[in-house]
Amino acid sequence: MADASDIITFIGVPLAVLGVLPIFYTFINSFFTLRNVRQALRRCGLDATTRGSFMAGVIEVSLPRYSVTPLDREEDEYWRQGTIQSTLKGGSWTTFNWNRLITGHAMQRIQYSSDLKLPQAEVDLDELFEYLLDRGAVPDARGIHMLRVSGLWTPTGTSLMLSPDSSQAALRVSTTDDSDGILSLALQWKSDWTKRNSSSLPPGWIRLDLQTPSPSREDKSLSQVDRENGLDSKKPVDTNGDGTKMFRLEKAKRSHDGLPAYVPSPTSLRFQLAGLSSPPYVHIISPFYEFSHSPVSLAPASLPNPMHQSTHWLAPLALTLALSYESPTTFLTLPSSLQALAVASSIPCGVLVLLHLLSHNDAPEWETPVPLPETHAFHERFMAQTRAMNREKFMPEAERQAAQRLRQQEEVAAMNTRVTRELRERREREDKREQEAISSQRLDVGIVRVAALAYLMEAGQMDPRLNFNEKDEQGKTAHQAALGRLIMAMYNSSAGIADKPQGWALDVCSMLDRWQGWTERGGMNKDDLRAVLDDKAAFCWAAVAVGLVSTVHEKEKAEGGSLLGDVRECLRVWKKVRLG
Repeated sequence: MADASDIITFIGVPLAVLGVLPIFYTFINSFFTLRNVRQALRRCGLDATTRGSFMAGVIEVSLPRYSVTPLDREEDEYWRQGTIQSTLKGGSWTTFNWNRLITGHAMQRIQYSSDLKLPQAEVDLDELFEYLLDRGAVPDARGIHMLRVSGLWTPTGTSLMLSPDSSQAALRVSTTDDSDGILSLALQWKSDWTKRNSSSLPPGWIRLDLQTPSPSREDKSLSQVDRENGLDSKKPVDTNGDGTKMFRLEKAKRSHDGLPAYVPSPTSLRFQLAGLSSPPYVHIISPFYEFSHSPVSLAPASLPNPMHQSTHWLAPLALTLALSYESPTTFLTLPSSLQALAVASSIPCGVLVLLHLLSHNDAPEWETPVPLPETHAFHERFMAQTRAMNREKFMPEAERQAAQRLRQQEEVAAMNTRVTRELRERREREDKREQEAISSQRLDVGIVRVAALAYLMEAGQMDPRLNFNEKDEQGKTAHQAALGRLIMAMYNSSAGIADKPQGWALDVCSMLDRWQGWTERGGMNKDDLRAVLDDKAAFCWAAVAVGLVSTVHEKEKAEGGSLLGDVRECLRVWKKVRLG
């Protein structure tokens, strides 16, 4: 028979063992959890403080909280993926390499290694947007608008930036865990998405080629039609032998040893477009001359004179050219003055016919048909003169001479009356034709641009080998190449550094001023028409510029006309965000 001690041995001991098993399990689980956490932190390259309460089963992890900024774009790490990318929650910011600054520590108490999260990094939203643009990301107009409207209540997963092919989200709204009421975002970037490098233009910058033929004031209005009318062309001067404009920089002094150094002839000019903080004003800053896309000097080139006539159009047209490319730009938009030019069809078809840019067959009916010559009246005058001369043959000599003198006087008087009437009718017909041309049906600015560019090619002011729809070796269309040449001439003129005065660029600026004037008035007048007829080349250059402005404006409307306003409002509200 079992006594009390046996009962304690066979029943109490197993129960005691079963009672301490949870403690053993918690101890062992905490030990392995702590080991897994330390391994995960070591793989992420994070220096963290970890403590474990094995009996309670709680692991305390003190992780640093970072404030990050993009690296210098000249560094190789700027374009590479993160050296150590974290797979932990909240670690999407480790996708890239950053300048890190520890701003504090976050304490986490976890029981399982899967609960470990990295503190979200703090970053300026404008720097984040600019960095992703530089890597080739595309803004998502719909997502940015939703962020502006909904704020912190924006649905998780809403994309703000897309991959370069716009197929996947590169920057999206994340959960608000550990964000302290600040907008929380998450990154996703694949290495094959990065197609750009340090030689690519950063956002908001534009590059203009210098080695391009520049038309001079003597070269304007030299189409085949003009040559047939007796106008001859003059060859441009100051060329490099291949028809390209010479541009030389003076020798520079080396500051470190005093030895003279000769700077090579620059091949391009690049500058930055600024104005996001003060819309709609856009201006040019930090111009640099380049040789093979590398600056030839650490000192910037001359800035445009703000009081010069061409400066008013220089920056807006440069922004137009930058927005016409597929390369990333900052969130600048066309000024309202350019948008007014873009949406208005302000060129009548009759004006293009008068300029010989459009044939009568291709234009809609716009003028009254010219009356046919009065052949019946001419025949009557001829028959009356014949009858009078026949009568004079049978007259006596004295009477015949008197009749001849009277007949000749009457013929001269009739001829003077007839010529005066014909001149008056011709002037009236020309005035009526001009008035009909002004009031004729207005054409889309795209049609005017194509006709104007064809004229410039025919006149020798553009490379005739350029195709309207195809791109050249540098990826530019004929319209972009033409606008780039015009902007370069405006910069040389406004900065006062050209080899010779760029008078034709000033003529184009004056024509653009007139274009803006008749657009605001609602149509051209006779003074505008005469100015256009007197300077056909300036009108064609202005038409190419306005045509490209129209293309960019339509592109902005298709992508969402409120994108700029949404971005500005988001940057105003969310100056700093959490990236996790």
